[in-house]
Formats: sequence, structure tokens, C-alpha cells
Amino acid sequence: MSELKARLTQSAQEALKYWDLDVAALELISRSENVVFKVTAQDGQAYALRIHRPGYNTREELQAELIWTDALNASGITTPAHVRTHTGEGYARVSLEGSPHAHAVGMIEWVPGILLYERIQTASDSEVDSFFHKLGALIARLHEQTARWQPPAGFMRRIWDANGLVGLDPLWGRFWEAPVLKAEESTLLFEVRAKLHKTLTDLVQTPETFGLIHADLHPRNVMIDGESLQAIDFDDCGFGWHYYDMAVAFNEFTGHPRTHALQESLLKGYRSVRPLAHAELVLPVFLMVRPLVSLGWISARPELASSKDIRPRIAPIIAAAERYLAG
Repeated sequence: MSELKARLTQSAQEALKYWDLDVAALELISRSENVVFKVTAQDGQAYALRIHRPGYNTREELQAELIWTDALNASGITTPAHVRTHTGEGYARVSLEGSPHAHAVGMIEWVPGILLYERIQTASDSEVDSFFHKLGALIARLHEQTARWQPPAGFMRRIWDANGLVGLDPLWGRFWEAPVLKAEESTLLFEVRAKLHKTLTDLVQTPETFGLIHADLHPRNVMIDGESLQAIDFDDCGFGWHYYDMAVAFNEFTGHPRTHALQESLLKGYRSVRPLAHAELVLPVFLMVRPLVSLGWISARPELASSKDIRPRIAPIIAAAERYLAG
């Protein structure tokens, strides 16, 4: 076991003391925004223990995530159910060796099935169309719930508006200053940022198009079990345009040989549940926004990817930026 894995496992074992579980197995699953362990109890029930990255979500924001997912479950939209500590709290706090910050730790029930992204890789064209239709419908159901739901007093989540996405101090970092960029690329992305910011500032915010969104519902954050899709990982949820959720879902497939067919399936699925006006006109804007904010995210986390890993992503972003400025 590597030194880092050993330290993370020790922290997870320390955190498990806050839950009444008879643990049979503990397995490190992923290390991205959060560190995730699969916890298997003696009775066979599985859970996901999430050690949250310090400084990203406040205690109030973490509590808001729990409140919203509870509300979604109550409305019939299944999401991973949170498991309270033995004192009834939503989160515990543990120290991680080598880190000066305490980490919030939460536990949710394990979601069966496989990632939608993995299933898509082996699916036929008609199956992929069906998956995107279902994904669009799932996103629409989330938006419909938030349009009808009144969050309680004190509910706090980030805002994915013009400033949050492409302002001078965006939520996921100043992407135009990414160390991997060349000087001329940085200048180009700063120009794109300004144009996008103006466009988004002028874009109206109505209950039909703006509200509480998942904000990271790409196919790697969707589980498929049989015929049903389930959203997971609400760590980035906040208030934003519904178009952004659609762009996030579709972003990785913009270069797919059947791009237009998949986008049409996604929109048809969404509109089978609720309307989304002007999507064909507005979605390209958010498809330009998403890779930029993602560049800011990965550039701020050098422990997850090196410049060598990031550099291959730059050429498509620059090409899209040039087209956007010329359009």
C-alpha cells in the first residue's frame, strides 16, 4: 500500500467511528474532488464514505446538498441517501495527516449498477440515443422539482451565473491563467471569457431557465441499473441556468461522429418532461463555457493531473474559442 493510500485509509477508519457500522471491508475507489471509499458492512450493505476537499464547500453548503437530495428522494427522484452519524449529524470532521485543515466526511448508500459513460462505450447507436433521451428526461425531472420546491431558510449553495462561470474570479479558477497555456493561448481565452461574460450577463434568469441545478451531471456521474438512470455526486450543485446542466451532460460528446443525433436525443428527452425554450440557440454558448471552467478546475488541482496530461486537451479548446470569437 502506498504511503498516500495508507494515510487516506487511516483517515477513513478514523471517520468510521462516527457511524454505527460493523465494517467488513474498506476500499479506496477514487480520488478527485473528494476521496471516496467503498464501505461494506458485515450484513453485505455497501456505502460510499466521502472525505471532502477542504475549502470547497462550507459546512452550510454541505448541509444544503443533503437537504436537496433528501427533497429529491421525497419527490420520487432517487438519489444516494445520506446516512447520518450515530449522533444524527449529516457530516463528521476528521484530520488528514499532512493537511492543516479538518475534512468534512459524509456517508451515502452505495448505488448499484455501472456508470452510464462505461455503458455507452459498448452500446449500439440506438441504445446510445435511448440513453441520452433518458438522461435529458432525468435532468428535466431535477429541474422540475427545483422549480416547484422552496428551499428552507438558510439554504446556501454557490451560484453558477456569469461571474461564477466566467467572471474575473470564477468558481473553478482563472482558466486563462492555466500554467499549461502558451502566452497567445492565454490571451485568446481571456478574450473569449469577456465575450462569454457579456453574453451570460445579458441572458435572462427566469424560473423556467434558471434555478438549482446539479452542475456536474455528465455520464460519469450517472449510474445505470437495468433501465433506470440515477444521478450521483451533487458536490457541485448550485443555482444556475438549466442550459448549463445540458451542456455538462453533452460536453464530452461534442466531437462524437453522431453529435447532432445525440444532442437531439438529449433535448427530446428533456422536452418530454418540461419545455426548454431557445435551447438550440443558447446551448452552444454553454458548450463553450464548460471546457473552459473545466480547465480552471483541473489546473487548480495539480495532484490530479500534470501539464503533460492536460496539454492534449488544449488544442480543441483553442479551436472552439477561435470559432466562437469569429462567430
